[in-house]
Amino acid sequence: MNVNNLPYQQQVDGSHNVLSFSSADDPAIGHEYEVFLSFSGTDIRKSITDCLYHSLIDAGVRAFRDNEELHVGEEIGPKLMKSIKQSKIGIPIFSVVYASSKWCLMEVAEMVKSMKEREQLIMPLFLDVTPDEVQHQTGSYAKAFSLHEERFGQEKVQAWRDALKEVVKLKGLELDKVANGHQGEFIKLVIAKVISELKKSYLDVGTVLVGIEDRVKELVKKLEVGIDDHVRVVGIWGMGGIGKTTLAKFVYNQIVHNFESCGFLKDIREMPGIIEAFKTYRANWSPKY
Repeated sequence: MNVNNLPYQQQVDGSHNVLSFSSADDPAIGHEYEVFLSFSGTDIRKSITDCLYHSLIDAGVRAFRDNEELHVGEEIGPKLMKSIKQSKIGIPIFSVVYASSKWCLMEVAEMVKSMKEREQLIMPLFLDVTPDEVQHQTGSYAKAFSLHEERFGQEKVQAWRDALKEVVKLKGLELDKVANGHQGEFIKLVIAKVISELKKSYLDVGTVLVGIEDRVKELVKKLEVGIDDHVRVVGIWGMGGIGKTTLAKFVYNQIVHNFESCGFLKDIREMPGIIEAFKTYRANWSPKY
């Protein structure tokens, strides 16, 4: 295979020793979002949830983060409802204040409904509460549910109680148990589990380079994924150690969800020939489904 004979070739400033492949006749039409994050609390929004959300995006996972501006009226709006239903994985992030939010309780109830009707996965996370507290609604949850019953009535609130009990039965992750309270390590475990469930071929990008987002957007735009069935070859060049491989991995993670199978082949200059390079690629590529 001679890359000079491919129908389309572009070069951008930035590696000559990395070649990335993704193969499919047409980009797979998937869900608009792959992960829906449900949480409550300003502190959590700006700390662990923010880090988790951006880590998911960096891993190429299309995540939806609940926006407080979407909370209007007494029921879940159409955008929130659509985001929950379309997501492949729902992640309720249980904290001491989670049950105080009627929106969170409605969201988790909708997740359970989607789990039963569309086999959506639910991956509960427990921060500063235990599964027992959530399941039996003790502690801060007892007070929150008492207030909800006064406002919304026992029948509606019972549905929320039942939803929490259903979710706790599922295998979740507890911050204190699996990461000894270390949020960074906890987020890594969550990302690994999400990637595993989605069957994605995720590449570890290590330390994020300052300003890399603009470069990634530029490259993804040049690749024109999904516009037609032409093959694109993009060359990235520059001196060693400036982040060429990291940039290629970021681009790979951003577009991998569009393809049925994929692979990443690096250091091809160190291989004896293009045939050996493709043998290595074929041995390491990852069918997603």
